[in-house]
Amino acid sequence: DEIACCSHCGHAANVELARSVPPAPKFPAWALEEVATPNAKTIDEVAAFLKVSKELTIKSLLYIGKDGPLLALVRGDQQLHEKKLAKVAGDVRPAHPDEVRSHMGASPGSIGPVGASVTILTDDSLKDGVYVVGANRDGSHLKGVKPGQDFQTRFLDLHVARAGDGCAECGAPLTVARVIEVGNIFKLGTKYTVPFHAFYLDQDGQERPIVMGSYGIGPARIVAASIEQHHDTNGIIWPWSIAPVHVHVLAVNVNDALQRDTAEELYQTLTETGLEVFLDDRDERPGVKFKDADLIGAPIRITVGTAFIKSGTIELRARRDGSDRKVLKTEVVPTIKQLAQTLQ
Repeated sequence: DEIACCSHCGHAANVELARSVPPAPKFPAWALEEVATPNAKTIDEVAAFLKVSKELTIKSLLYIGKDGPLLALVRGDQQLHEKKLAKVAGDVRPAHPDEVRSHMGASPGSIGPVGASVTILTDDSLKDGVYVVGANRDGSHLKGVKPGQDFQTRFLDLHVARAGDGCAECGAPLTVARVIEVGNIFKLGTKYTVPFHAFYLDQDGQERPIVMGSYGIGPARIVAASIEQHHDTNGIIWPWSIAPVHVHVLAVNVNDALQRDTAEELYQTLTETGLEVFLDDRDERPGVKFKDADLIGAPIRITVGTAFIKSGTIELRARRDGSDRKVLKTEVVPTIKQLAQTLQ
C-alpha cells in the first residue's frame, strides 16, 4: 500500500484517507472569457495550447450514481481519488462518452461546471484562484473561472495526496512511501449500532448509539511481511522475536548413537531453558538436512556431527549471516544466549 507521512508533526495516513494541501500556483489576473481550443481535449493539450501551467486548469469528470450524474472537479495537475469520491457520493461509475454528451452537451475533454445542470463536487484545492475549464462546447474552454462564484458547488477533499504536498495538519511537505499493512484501524462510528439499536443511556437517561472502533493486527500478514523482508535464495531468515522455532538441532548421522543421543540431550536442555527448539532426527543425507534447515530458517542451527566425535565440538550457525562458531557441549547454552542478544 502507500501512505503519506509528515516527518515534522508525525501525521501519517493511507493515501485513501490522507489529506494534503497542494502548493498553490501564482494566479494571473484573468477576466472571465471563452477561448477557442480546437482539437485540445486533454489537460496537457489544453495547457499547451493556451500556454498555461496545468495547475491553472480544472479537470472535470462526469460520474453516474444512483441519484443521477455528478461532476467531480480536481486541479489539472492532480488525480481524483475515486474512493474519496465514493465516500461522499456513494457508488458511482465513470460516465460513458454518450452519457457525457447527453448530460453536458459536449464531448469529454470540453465539459465544465459553468452552466451545468448536474450536482458538482469540487476539490478543496480549488477554493481560491481562477482557472481554465471546459465550456461545454466542443473546441472551447472558459478562462478566468472562479469556483464557488461562477458555479455553485460543494468543496471536499477529493485529490490523491502526493509527495511534496503540504501536510494538512502542519503544512510541512509530505512524503509518500510504499508500505506493508499489518494492522489497521477503522472508525466505524454508529454505522452498525444504529441499525441494530445498540444504544446506551447517557447521564440524562437519553438513549445514545454506541460509537464503535475496530482495531486489528493480522498475524498472518506479519508472517508474510516478515518473510518478504527477511529471506535469501536458500529460504526464510526468521527474526528472533517472531521465529516459530529459535534453534534447529541437527544430528548429521542418527545411526551414530553418540550423535543422536547428544542431539536429543541438547534439544531437551534448550527446551527447558524456555527456547522453542526443533530436532531433526531423520535418517536422511546431511545435504538434505542442511538444505531443509536453511529453508525453514530458524535463527540458530546446531550441528552435531563428526567434529563432535573427533574433538568434542559442536557447530552453531547463525542463519542471518551464515557465521559459524565451534563450541564445546557445555558452552552451547551460554553461547546461544549470547547470540540471541545480537539476533533480537
